[in-house]
This record gives sequence, C-alpha cells and structure tokens, in this order.
Amino acid sequence: MQPITDLDAPGPRAYDANVARAMLQVFARRGVRMAFGIPGGLISSVFDALVDVPEIRLVMTRHEGMAAFCALGHSVATGTPALVLTTSGPGITNALTGVAAAFVEQIPLIFIGGEVSGNAASRAAMQDSSSNAVDSVAMMRTVTRWSSRVDNAAGAAGAAEQAIRMATGPRPGPVFLSLPIDVGTSRTRIAPVLVGEPDAPQAPDPAFCRDVARRLRRAKRPLIVAGNGARSAAKELRQLAEYAASPVTTTGHGKGVFPERHPLHLGVTGFGGHPSVRAYLAAGPDVVCIVGSRLGDMATGSWSLPLVGSEATFQIDRDPWLIGRTYPVTAGIVGDARTVLHAMLAGGSSGTPASGGPPPLREAAGIRYTAEDSVTSSDVPLKPGRVFAALQDAYPNAFWATDQGEHCGYAIHYLRIDEPEQFRTMMGFASMGSGIGLAIGARAAQKQRTVIGVCGDGGFAMHAGEVLTCVEHGIDVILVIINDGRWNMVNHGFSSVYGRAPQGMPSHVADLAGVARSFGAVGVRIERPEDLDRERLRALAGLGRPVVLDIRIDPSLALSVESRSAALKDCAVEVLP
Repeated sequence: MQPITDLDAPGPRAYDANVARAMLQVFARRGVRMAFGIPGGLISSVFDALVDVPEIRLVMTRHEGMAAFCALGHSVATGTPALVLTTSGPGITNALTGVAAAFVEQIPLIFIGGEVSGNAASRAAMQDSSSNAVDSVAMMRTVTRWSSRVDNAAGAAGAAEQAIRMATGPRPGPVFLSLPIDVGTSRTRIAPVLVGEPDAPQAPDPAFCRDVARRLRRAKRPLIVAGNGARSAAKELRQLAEYAASPVTTTGHGKGVFPERHPLHLGVTGFGGHPSVRAYLAAGPDVVCIVGSRLGDMATGSWSLPLVGSEATFQIDRDPWLIGRTYPVTAGIVGDARTVLHAMLAGGSSGTPASGGPPPLREAAGIRYTAEDSVTSSDVPLKPGRVFAALQDAYPNAFWATDQGEHCGYAIHYLRIDEPEQFRTMMGFASMGSGIGLAIGARAAQKQRTVIGVCGDGGFAMHAGEVLTCVEHGIDVILVIINDGRWNMVNHGFSSVYGRAPQGMPSHVADLAGVARSFGAVGVRIERPEDLDRERLRALAGLGRPVVLDIRIDPSLALSVESRSAALKDCAVEVLP
C-alpha cells in the first residue's frame, strides 16, 4: 500500500453517514448484492437504509429461518455472501437453524440482528436480547465464525469489514452482528478501510503429496472417496483419478464433484448410495484416498462401510481435527483440497507425478442402480426412479437443490450429475426446508439456469408460504414436491427399528398444487406416466412464474431402509427390549 503523501489527492474519503447505511455501503463495496429477511422495529434502521443502497437487492421471506436458507442458496450460486436481516428476540432465534446449517456447511453469510437501545437493555424491554437478557451474541457464538455487538457508531464500518473477512476467510461460514437501534440510527464519520487479500493457501510437503498419487497408481484396487470438501477441486480430482485409473465414490453430500457418467465413477456411498459401491468395498480396496469428507454417519452407513485400504489409507482435509477421527489413516494431509491435489499432480514433463507411460488398465467401474427397471416403469402410483429420470430428461442442465428426507435419497440415487455446481443438498445439518431456501436463493441470484428444488410434502407444509415470496419477487423457481402424504423416512424408520409407529403421524395426501395456485403460482399435479411428458415439463420452465409440481409416488418404497433405518437399528439395538 502506498503511503498517503497528499491529503488532497483523489481516492477514498472519510464521510458522515447514518451507521446502518455506512455498514451496508461497506458490504456493497465488498460485493454483497442480496439481502433476505423480515423487518421489525429493532432492525428497521437497516431496512430503511437499504433504500439508499440500490446495489443490494432485498427479498422479504415469510420466515427468518428461510431467509438464512435463501442466503445459503445465493452464496452457493455466486460464491458471495448475502445478508440475513431480522429483528431481535424471536427473529434471531427463528433464523438460528439456517445459520447453524451455514456453520456446518462452511458457507458464508452475514447475519445482522436488531437489538434494543442501550438505555432499554436489561430493563425488560420487549425482545431484549442484550447480555443480561436472552443474549443473542452469546447464543450465536456457538454457530458462527464470529459473533459481536456493534456497541458504538465509530466502530461500525470496521465491524462490517471484519464480518466480511471472517465470513469469507480460509474456513468460511456465517457471522453475526447485533445492532442496537440507537447505534444503527446514529451518525458518525466513517473513514475508509483498505483491506489486503489473504495469503494464498500453501500445500504441505509437495514430495509427499506426489508419493501418495504414485501409491494410488501402483495399487491393485485403489479407491478415491470424495466429499463435499472436494467441490472446489473437481478438475484436479478427475485428473488424479485418470492418472491413477482409480475408481471414485462420492458421498451424497459431495454428489457432482466427479462426473457420474465417467466410467471410473462407482456411485455414491452411504445414504442414497449404489450397489456398485458396496460391491467394490466388499471385495476390499488396498489403497484409499479420502478427499474432503467428514465421513459422517450418512456417508458411511453409521461408520459400517469399510472405507479404508488394506495397505494404506490417506486423508486430505483442511480441518486437522477431522484427520483420522473416524477411520485410522496411514497419513493425513492438512490443506485445501484443490491445493493438495494440484501438488499431487505436479512434476514430471507431462505435469504428473510420474510420466511412465499410460495409466494401468483396470476394469471399468460405472454405476449400478437399485431397481434399475423402475426408471422406465409405467406403474401407478409412480416409481421414484421414473419420476427423476423424466425430470432430468426435461431439465438436463438444471441446478438441483434437494431438501432432507426420503426424496433426498431418491435424488442422490437416480439423478446423474456431471458438474460440481449442478447439485447441492445441505446434509451436514439436515434441516427440513433447507432445500427450498437453497433453490429460491440460487434462482434469485442467477437467471441463466433452471433451478429445481426437490422437497417432500412434509417439508413443503412447513414452508409453503415461501411460494408467496417467490410470486411477489418474481423468482421463477420450480419446486418438485414428492407427495406421498407421510413423513416417509420417519415412518419406515419407526417400522424398521421398533416394529410400529406412534399415533397421529401424517397420513393425508393434500392438494399441494392447489395450494400453489392459491398463492398465484403455477400448480400442476402429476400422478401418471403421461403427466411426465418432456415437452409439457419444459414448457413450465418458460412461464416466468414459480411452479409447484405435486408429484404423487408409491409410498411403500424407501431407499432409506437399506441405509438410514438400518444404521439407526444398529445404534438402537442395545436399548430395545
């Protein structure tokens, strides 16, 4: 940075401003372009200031939790954090689930919650969330990278700069700022803050990284396990797999990081997984390389799948505490997946660790599906395989955002995804409704790609009001509702583990297409194979309005019986009579 030698020279200037507006201008200057939230008295200064900061578009949702989920979708689509704006008290607690999902997923967002004025704090003011009341800062500290209160006007711009820096740092995630209304409405002199770029990530021990690649290449039965943390390294992952001729399995969370039509792709491991993966694991890999996966219960069948090599197991992750936590490893490499894989591939005249001729010949892998004939089935009720095959045929280039439930397993299993940013599911925290917000936020951020949110009737019932949000803001997302009139995964789980289900479980198949139409959206019921006509479905994407596809499927089917329910049964066996 050049020293300032002429105070009259052109450049950034200090200026007087309303604090809320000054903070928004900092965010806009750093590339923030969208805000999601619900207004209230204590956050009103920020909503008012948005009128004067046109660079930031505001979308008002029907629930604060959905505002956070939509912000996640925007961040996934653009790589830039969005704002989440709520009032104090219940506004903050309602948003907490979405913020926690961002924390687990390591996705940046900036949450600003209103707060009572300084002279009202700790005096039983309505929605007091100061340090002697609910204490929003302490509450949010457990699910954010940084949580702080803006106590005075002079520090507001610096707090906004720090929020951006923490949210988008080497380990991105959500941040929280509590803004008392008297601070937000005050005026102050704001000085410019020049922020340098963070240092580029460094790869540890390049020689060792190259040796791991060679070990994979020389192995008889190698295996690469790729998780959500490998998403930024999709190109390098493919290069490594092809260099070593190593089969690849991805977690459901990481679906899309390796092209599923590639002959080296075995399929997904764990929840929604494929029999081709289980068969390869049963025969036993000798060298395994795990890239960017937490190896949680959903990816590993509650840690029952043998994702280790008989000779060596290597694990790559940017979080040191994940190395060897779940499975024993021969060695761990701490670092960003893209940086480490690049180091593994570097060297030699061909740009690979060793240029000794073509890769070894191995039997082609490829994905095998459960009930493959269901993809062409004409049965009524519809089979999930037929539904997802028809949807993908109609929308081959769509971005898919999947909510949590049995339908998530179907989407993971039957959709064929070849791009890292074509499919996302928030499996880390597994919140119902997260897929709806993810789809809305992604579609609000980008108009060049069809966006499809896949949800169950249970999750849709929790957040149906967001269809009205889409209508009012012109967000023409397509919501695919897999409607079987029940909480399918929960029903099958109770039956599998306990042999019965509690009374009062949902059983009514509601007219969700009718609900959508009553909000002003397009609502279409799909019950028979002819309703899945490709041209009919394609036409819906060109209407410029939000669309809800109310798809009736066979409720007797459940992929989770083989994975999630089986894992829960193993965990519960000691407490069952």
